[in-house]
Amino acid sequence: MRIRIKRATVSAAGSLLFICAVANAAAQAPADASGGSDAQTTAPKGKQRRKDELSEIVVTGIRASVEAAISVKKLSNEIVEAVSAEDIGKLPDTSIAESISRLPGVTTQRSDGRSSDISIRGFGPDFNGTLMNGREQVSTGDNRSIQFDQYPAELIQQVVVYKTPDASLVGQGLAGTIDLQTTRPLEYGHRTMVFDIRGIENSNKNLGADSTNKQYRASFSYVDQFLDHTLGVTFGFARLDTPVDGQEVGLYDPWHANTQAADSYNYHTSVPNGVYVTNGIKSLASMGVDKRDGSLATIEWKPNDSYTSTLDLYYTSRTFENNRRSMEANLGNYPQTTNYSNLDIVNNSLIGATVSNLVPLARNFLYITKDQILATGWHNKWNTGEWNWDTDLAYSRAVRDEHDYETQATYQGVTDTGSFLLPSSSGPTFQLNSSYSDPSKVLVGPTIYGAGYSRFPHVVDELKSARIDVSHPAGMWFSTVAAGVNYDDRSKDKRQPEGGLNAIPSCPCQIASQYLLPPTNLGFSGTPSSLSWNVPAVLANYFQPIQTSTTANYLVGKSWQVHEKLTTVYVKGNLDHDLSDSVTLRGNVGLQVVHTDQSSSSQYFDEAAGIPRPITGGKTYNDVLPAVNLVFGLPAQQDVRVGIAREIARPRMDQMDASFDYSAANTAPFIPSANGGNPRLDPWRADAFDLSYEKYFQNRAYVSAAAFYKKLKTYIYQINAPFDFSSFNALLPPGYLPSGAAEQALGTYTAPANGNGGRVDGIELAVSLPGEMISDYLTGFGANASVSETDSSISIPGQVASISSQAITLPGLSKTVWQATVYYERYGFSARLATRYRSNYIGEITDFAGDRALEYVRHEQITDFQTGYDFTKGRLSGLSLLFQIDNMTNTPFIDYAGVGTRVRDYETYGRLFFLGAKYKL
Repeated sequence: MRIRIKRATVSAAGSLLFICAVANAAAQAPADASGGSDAQTTAPKGKQRRKDELSEIVVTGIRASVEAAISVKKLSNEIVEAVSAEDIGKLPDTSIAESISRLPGVTTQRSDGRSSDISIRGFGPDFNGTLMNGREQVSTGDNRSIQFDQYPAELIQQVVVYKTPDASLVGQGLAGTIDLQTTRPLEYGHRTMVFDIRGIENSNKNLGADSTNKQYRASFSYVDQFLDHTLGVTFGFARLDTPVDGQEVGLYDPWHANTQAADSYNYHTSVPNGVYVTNGIKSLASMGVDKRDGSLATIEWKPNDSYTSTLDLYYTSRTFENNRRSMEANLGNYPQTTNYSNLDIVNNSLIGATVSNLVPLARNFLYITKDQILATGWHNKWNTGEWNWDTDLAYSRAVRDEHDYETQATYQGVTDTGSFLLPSSSGPTFQLNSSYSDPSKVLVGPTIYGAGYSRFPHVVDELKSARIDVSHPAGMWFSTVAAGVNYDDRSKDKRQPEGGLNAIPSCPCQIASQYLLPPTNLGFSGTPSSLSWNVPAVLANYFQPIQTSTTANYLVGKSWQVHEKLTTVYVKGNLDHDLSDSVTLRGNVGLQVVHTDQSSSSQYFDEAAGIPRPITGGKTYNDVLPAVNLVFGLPAQQDVRVGIAREIARPRMDQMDASFDYSAANTAPFIPSANGGNPRLDPWRADAFDLSYEKYFQNRAYVSAAAFYKKLKTYIYQINAPFDFSSFNALLPPGYLPSGAAEQALGTYTAPANGNGGRVDGIELAVSLPGEMISDYLTGFGANASVSETDSSISIPGQVASISSQAITLPGLSKTVWQATVYYERYGFSARLATRYRSNYIGEITDFAGDRALEYVRHEQITDFQTGYDFTKGRLSGLSLLFQIDNMTNTPFIDYAGVGTRVRDYETYGRLFFLGAKYKL
């Protein structure tokens, strides 16, 4: 089943009418509607409860997770969204990213088929703050944004997304703050052990070479209490072995107008002038395994009512191995003139043609990424009567190591004829006349693109923090007043050695049979099978030892360190006051002051000496951040919430690097240039206003309508600015410039800089209710849905799909985001169907060179299904069986070059099928 909603049906007015109708129906339902079979009866140990005794109603399963999340939203003083596990280790998703993406106003971007980056209210991941148990998290990427697929859903008990800030919330973001919360064993209150194992199968199968489409997922969770419930422990372990089975057709950047120029490389005489063309195409299969081991441990000690000490430890290790094997052809008159015929032109784009005189390549890439994240914290709470004290010490460290190898082979001196087609309603095709799986004809070594390349990025992110909080009861309108100070010391280091591959002198070489693998099956795009080989073995036997560098003039900017020291001081008063007999006021009023000391060290290349030299920079600044959250409690469980705040998001760490890549021009008009980072960047700053109306029906259902407005005072742009290069020009070596020529003093420096901001605003509508609140016939059914419409006035200069533009929209902004979930749970049986949609947006990807790049991403709808049965009686009591399908419709990931017909990449990752069992003691 695939749920389709036309854009017209998710307009603000239509959605609001729908929500009002639901609220009216729910309000007219009997107040004592009790729910389905998830209401279980518990009896004292050793006794059997009589039928006429009063019983305790315990809500479990899907309904329990829904009601827990509603309770968090209802009781919060801020505007929040929440997701809660059904039970210990029982969020239904493989990573916490999928769970978060089902919340109102929240969506995700896929990477290699995995939901990883989270966007809140139309902002990209750069604008989020991410915490675990209230502590800021480090990241394995170049920036501070978190890769959420590294957090197993089985180890997270609850996620709270703060859409309005709180003065005591340290590490908050401008778009929102995501707090991942693990189980507190004393609060959980009883012993539990859970075992879970599931087999996994990917529908993209038979890709050849060493591909596999079957793996598994397993987890274990244990919660217990000792010493008369004064000592609690939590332990969890989750392993995920996911098959990587991707199918892709990609086009070269940039798409460009076919216009006669002095360089005939970009011009095709048989294609009309002005029609947009691409210079290359590839058909590619990804195969490998994504292995992730996550573990956590918590020790909670509460010897008396006045003292609690909690020690948390979280660790994850992930190895992502991806063998990408492809057939590729240059379509742009290289290495010789190509001839076009049978043209198919749509929207002024050449989406199909027959092309002769091609030189195709068989390419084998190996990408190995190893990530490790360690996060630990020690939290102590004292209640000394009227005074409450909290201290927290935390340390976290993230390490990423990548090994990227590119090898390639080709026919020697042989050309081919091929054809391609980029239809709008199905996957692209790329066909060739010849076969490319014969090892006697396809030889490894030098090709039209050289012999190959390698790069080895290495990132270390380390954070140490200490915090003290104190609170005391207050009078008048305030229930308590709190104050605190937090100190963070964070550093991120990146090194990226790179180097070209050099084949041994006797190559091009035929690959020996012991290093060959079965051919790669590229039939999904109509492409002939491609020769496949063991990349490490081929590198060892047919290539010279790899020589990498970090000091070449084009590499100096890829190694840097950023260091931040932040001191945060806050004061906050918690409101709790009756305005009248029927209206209450709660919330908080606070002020946060942040002192930032940031610095960076990197390199610039001394053209005169031919060597890199160190360069440093930095600055200090203060931010004063007021925050007000008001909750007006109205009759009939209605709340009106108001949030007013100044918000910030610290600059990207890869933009703060001090690198300076200077290039002198040795041809007229001799204008120098440079690009690099900016360690003197200010953060993004915004003034925000939020308004929300919420109607609750106990903790079982709610409807809400919210609006937000953010006025960004500043935005960070990539700006081309005039720069005086006199001091650098003076160091140019003799003979660098032609005789009598002089390098101009004034040139252009391209770097991130703070510029004017703009507005981001939107509305969010949401509803969640069990079916029996509408009719007894719907007992056991339930549904929740939300829709968000977001707009922005920000228009920024940027390069998307390798095309420079002065007016692109805010990266990460989808105008429309919606999700819907329907479920049924009764008599031990459960089923859930969930779908989520986001409209077109500009997303961030990793490009062919391993660098950050922006691309236009086409709208997508992802649908998941889950069903299962829980045994509640007899010998099998505690056993649950589960069947699950992720990405039911095998939705493609499509990015394009500004116009939908100009496809850049068309990727499918396959449906994932899960079949397994869980046993709870």
